[in-house]
Amino acid sequence: MNRREFIKILLGGGASVLLNRPYAQHLTSLLPRTITLPPMQINTFSSEIIMNSRRSYHGGYSGTLSEQILANALWAASRAPLIAPNRTIYVALPDSVYQYDPALHDLIPHLSGNHLSESNLAFEIGVAGDLAEDAGTALHYAHLAANSFWTTTTSQPSCCPKESARNNANNTWNPGQSIHIANCYGLMGTVSGVTSNCVAISSNSSLPNPLTDGPVLLENALADLKYGDEFMSTELSLEQLSQIAWASYGNTPHMTLNNRGGLTAASAVANYYLTGRIYIVRSEGVERYHIRLPSGQSSTRDHRIERVTDGDRRPQLRSAVPRIPQSAPNYYVYCAATADRWQLIEAGYCVAGALLQATSMDLQGYFTGHFDPAERTAIINALGIPATDLPLVIFSTGQESVGVGEHEHKSLQSLHAYPNPFSDRTKICYTITSPAYVGLTVYDQSGRKIKDLVNTTRATGNHSVIWNGIDQHGRRIPEGNYYAIIKIASQEYRLKIIKIKQSN
Repeated sequence: MNRREFIKILLGGGASVLLNRPYAQHLTSLLPRTITLPPMQINTFSSEIIMNSRRSYHGGYSGTLSEQILANALWAASRAPLIAPNRTIYVALPDSVYQYDPALHDLIPHLSGNHLSESNLAFEIGVAGDLAEDAGTALHYAHLAANSFWTTTTSQPSCCPKESARNNANNTWNPGQSIHIANCYGLMGTVSGVTSNCVAISSNSSLPNPLTDGPVLLENALADLKYGDEFMSTELSLEQLSQIAWASYGNTPHMTLNNRGGLTAASAVANYYLTGRIYIVRSEGVERYHIRLPSGQSSTRDHRIERVTDGDRRPQLRSAVPRIPQSAPNYYVYCAATADRWQLIEAGYCVAGALLQATSMDLQGYFTGHFDPAERTAIINALGIPATDLPLVIFSTGQESVGVGEHEHKSLQSLHAYPNPFSDRTKICYTITSPAYVGLTVYDQSGRKIKDLVNTTRATGNHSVIWNGIDQHGRRIPEGNYYAIIKIASQEYRLKIIKIKQSN
């Protein structure tokens, strides 16, 4: 019998079977109860607008937070794909410390008593495990989940990762493994609120502006994260590359307390250890992603890329680290000057944001980390980046191949649309491997035909068609999810296309 079953028997009235009744009654009065959490609640904000609004509040907490906020934050933490072999999620409430069971979505008593690091906190979530970067991925989602409850700018939930909370957790929570970081949660009298204001604007037009709002709700994206290591060969468009770069480590409207431009990722004392050390790998070359103006001042904002190495370095990168997905068309390499705990946690935040954004764009992603010194050197040499930039985590991304043609790509080599989501028009691109009859039709979610776009024989190679969001009767379609179904000979493939509201 494991500890959890033992506790449930005690709390469920079976203690008298195991122990003499007087002792059983005394023991159950000392043990905290198992807490069954409410189901995850879907809120009203997109992944992008929550990432754009993400902010840490270091103090000034008061009051309590609802059990629903706790439930969503824990559920979100558990949605992060594992980089490490092990992960344990702890939560400290005023009465006790618990372990979170993601399978049953409940809290298992771990340690009695109030072990919060600050008396005015509602709760704390700490992640223990083998790797700090894994803790970062989980707690980034837990942070965003709390901000998704913001409805006004007063009396709202707040979150902040704190080193003091982590130290207290390791000293007083009796964790099975070291807790790498802990998030503090409390009620704030005033918060900045949810905003779609875009401040990530390129100083040299090398990257298009990212979208700061979208059609996919945060909780829906987290519920269906597209995590896998098999990709179609089509590279991402510059718009898609720009969007993922921003979501992982791009500028947001808030300024930190030490007057630094805030980002979609948290950072210890806003040090932003990965600044100028993020690389995008594509066939044209290797580019450094910049979040600050050329002056380098931390109060400035930018959104641009700078070519570091010309030519396709993807084969060299794949050879340097064979355990990264070999079929991914694009890679993001997150580096720092050192590979210490806070830098690794921050890299975890980055890849978590990248995966969330990729999912919201109907793309796929995959994490690879825990590099040894030889692997780091091999990556540096493969990409031609400075030896002082130590690779921490690689995010592989592209269009998912699983489920498209059921792993068979005899007729279709690639299928994508850009921009996607789109407001006015989108280009649907496809590559066929042999001459064939092609039928391409757009349908809505109910299966109703919207418009035929292609109905002819095509030669081997690349093809594209522009769709301006008009149905077969000449009417503009409303916002929502649509599907482009392409039929090639006897095979059929599907591509999700998202129509968003036109900007004024």
